[in-house]
Amino acid sequence: MEANEARESFFTTKLFGQETKRTCERIWRCLKKDKVTSIGIYGVKGVGKTTLAKLINHLLQQKTQSQVIWINISQEFSIKELQNDIAAAIGLDLLEEEDEEKRAIALHESFKGKKDFVLILDDALEDIPLKMLGNPLKVEGGRLIVTSCLLETCRKMGCQRKFGVKKLEEEESWSLFIEKLGNEKVVIPQEVEEMAKFVVNNCGGLPLRIITIAKSLKGLELDGLNKWKKALENIIQESFKGENNDVIQMLLYSFNCLKEQNLQQCFLYCCLYPEDEKIPKDQLISRFILEGLIDTKETREAEFEQGYEILSRLESVCLLESAIDSKGNQCVKMHNLIRDMAMRITYENPMFMVKAGVQLNDAPKEHEWLENLDKVSLMRNKIAEIPAGTSAKCPKLTTLMLQQNYHLWKIPDSFFEHMKALRVLDISHTCIEKLPDSVSDLENLTALLLAFCWNLRSIPTLEKLKALQELDLSGTAIQTMPEALETMLNLKSLNLHAMRWLEKIPIGILSQISSLKRLVLSHHTDVEGEELEELKELEEFQGRFCNVQDFNQFIKAQENEGCLRFYRILVGQYDGLGPMTQIQFNHNRFSDKLVKCYGLGKEDEVLLLPQDIEHLKIESCNNFSGCLSDCLPRLYDSKDLKYFKVRWCNKLEYLMRIEEGQESVLFHSLEHLDLLELHSFIGIFDEWETSLRDSISLTGIFSCLRMIRIERCHSIKKLFPIGLCSNMQNLERIYVLSCSQIEEIIADENDGIIVLPKLTRIYLWSLPELKSICNGKMECNSIKKVSIKECDKLRKLPFFFSPEEEDEKFTIPSTLREIAIHSSDKEWWESLDWDSPNTRNELQHFVNYW
Repeated sequence: MEANEARESFFTTKLFGQETKRTCERIWRCLKKDKVTSIGIYGVKGVGKTTLAKLINHLLQQKTQSQVIWINISQEFSIKELQNDIAAAIGLDLLEEEDEEKRAIALHESFKGKKDFVLILDDALEDIPLKMLGNPLKVEGGRLIVTSCLLETCRKMGCQRKFGVKKLEEEESWSLFIEKLGNEKVVIPQEVEEMAKFVVNNCGGLPLRIITIAKSLKGLELDGLNKWKKALENIIQESFKGENNDVIQMLLYSFNCLKEQNLQQCFLYCCLYPEDEKIPKDQLISRFILEGLIDTKETREAEFEQGYEILSRLESVCLLESAIDSKGNQCVKMHNLIRDMAMRITYENPMFMVKAGVQLNDAPKEHEWLENLDKVSLMRNKIAEIPAGTSAKCPKLTTLMLQQNYHLWKIPDSFFEHMKALRVLDISHTCIEKLPDSVSDLENLTALLLAFCWNLRSIPTLEKLKALQELDLSGTAIQTMPEALETMLNLKSLNLHAMRWLEKIPIGILSQISSLKRLVLSHHTDVEGEELEELKELEEFQGRFCNVQDFNQFIKAQENEGCLRFYRILVGQYDGLGPMTQIQFNHNRFSDKLVKCYGLGKEDEVLLLPQDIEHLKIESCNNFSGCLSDCLPRLYDSKDLKYFKVRWCNKLEYLMRIEEGQESVLFHSLEHLDLLELHSFIGIFDEWETSLRDSISLTGIFSCLRMIRIERCHSIKKLFPIGLCSNMQNLERIYVLSCSQIEEIIADENDGIIVLPKLTRIYLWSLPELKSICNGKMECNSIKKVSIKECDKLRKLPFFFSPEEEDEKFTIPSTLREIAIHSSDKEWWESLDWDSPNTRNELQHFVNYW
């Protein structure tokens, strides 16, 4: 299309949806910057990418001197056709030249004669070699805009900035419908308004479809309730039912853009979950692995990385959406219409039966179990039993999901007899008491998932299940290890979490399952370090060692020959506070390398911390006395430690001992420090004398610290020792609570200004001996809240001070929101010392008595 034609047709282009308008503004700002030369616009078909590009086209022509070259790309395009279209738009004759490379050179030379131009390629389905289009980005003043259903296409074409166009919200969809219908000129009878909203909502937030339906209604003479009702019923019948569903066809376009079969299969797998389900990514990727949808890698972590890439690509074509569930897990979910499209695809090949979360009271009848079924999901229903004698004749069935039928207690032996191809069987979160013996004959089974079947006390022999890769018995009442478990040579994941009746694992079973990559044990279960030494491929481990010797033996073996990447280990007694959350890849990475010591007894035991530990908890170790690093010498080498918590260690006086010639940088990665109920605790560092401090480097100590909390430590007098405050540039929060002897928060020898640029909150509660936060002044330009309770001897708040120059005005940090003073401390607040009498008055309206 030539520039003068484009100017007329795009003049009245209008955007709908606040998010799309904001996207347009961001794109326009990018185009006004010289550094941004290429922009990608992506989103599902019909969402408004072309409309957005048209408006940008219009803005460019109205507000700049740029020549705009608009090229529509057909699905069956050829390079020669695109070259012809561009040549026609810029007035270049290529009819006599057949060689594509020479034509590209001619286009490039023509581009060089232009000072400022923008090439818009609309609806690019795949990567188009820009070199063959005249290399517009290699010409000074040349810019590129690409629209595509695929984010991946924008990436491959080298777009510097990429913008997604989102579907309209329900209210925005309705507003667009009303506007295109004619606003006040057309009145929808109240009796059919809900039906009209149903029609609009089933457009999936796609402006193209909403406008089409509105225009079809606008052309009718709708002068009565019956005519409106009939018109809407016709739309529902013709547009949203059967094979001609226009919205489904638009969404199918995005599905068909997925060239790789495994991508399509991973997408279809998501429709096995209930409508509106937020599916945890880790859980979903684990299923992809078991279903064989992810290439086998050397490590489980590498397989998960491929899984994340698959989900990212499905999100990039807008077939999946990112979400966070109530537990904070990273999830994906399907829009209802996209799920409808996926369900439609699975009516035939592959054939799914999906009745997930639809409140079924009874299992499907025997005739509903068709021979060609590939996957069946009956999860999260109210099925109590599968009737005796039921035999599902599904020889091709690979996946059966029965989980979260919380009342399901009985499955007959006959049920699995004709499911010889079954790979994944999930009966988790049911109250089944006995697993059918016929499960033992499912020789192709790769996953048997029985998590939190609380009434399940035994399972049949696993002897024939040689293909089994994952066995999940977590939360069951099983008291002894399953028969023939040690013969499972392909078993990669074994979950025995929260098995409160399994107290001991017989020696020799775990050591024989050398293929294990993931092992999760109950904290009720004792395990010996020697038993795990042979697990050379173990990448993830969660469990308890009852003594330090077994823990040390395990850590040494892993460091010598193992490949342990993620762990959550309890050393000592089970604390009774509930099991630690199971490992989640990439959700909260510094809790995926966790060691917790609880109730350790002997003073002479030296515990070997893993060198890559990120999260350390020490609790109720009352025989840890003096300096903690004497009991944990590897604490000096814990360069990745981010979270450190010490609690209920009544004889502990210090965390670390500073020594002359110290080479390790202490706590340089630490982000969060909790010191709680340490009645003998004197300070963080021992031997922090001036002479010694001057002989060692302080660089890096606490340089990443974001939060410190100290509570009920009744022997400490100074929190941060001299010389450290200059390191704490990332400190955001300080909590000092109920420490009866503390006198000073930050020790320093001079009265200069301490700068803590990121400090947002400081809480000082019940500190009867606190005289000073610091000797000098504090510059805290990010401070939001100061909370003080029962600090009677504190006379000054150092973060609010007057400037030294008389002509400078006292300024309150713009971030300050509240000074919270306990209601019993009103007189204390009134009597504080200030540099200037006006300071307290200016701060008064921030004060909140609680």
